[in-house]
Amino acid sequence: MSSSAELLKQCKVKTSSVKRLHKEVGYYEKERDKEQARVDKMKAEGAESSDIKQAENVLQESAMMIPQTRQRLEAALAELQSFVAENEEDIKDAEELQVARDTLAEIEKMLK
Repeated sequence: MSSSAELLKQCKVKTSSVKRLHKEVGYYEKERDKEQARVDKMKAEGAESSDIKQAENVLQESAMMIPQTRQRLEAALAELQSFVAENEEDIKDAEELQVARDTLAEIEKMLK
């Protein structure tokens, strides 16, 4: 496999990783919000304290996943930024490079 083809493959893999982690963060945030609403509803309806406690544990587990996944996203983002900076001359006309740049811009804007 040529060097250029290998770089394109790496670019695609790194970009896909960033997109997947971004999706995961969104999923965990939605899950946290859903579980929070469930806990609030249970409290408002005067549910059993053991049921509320169990729901709060589920909420905490969901919330704990967000910082971990966000850290992995930020690491993958930094890796992609570095890769693009180091290799953009070698793959400057490739569609994969443009997709990587678009992904970087989108995710960086979301993280701010």
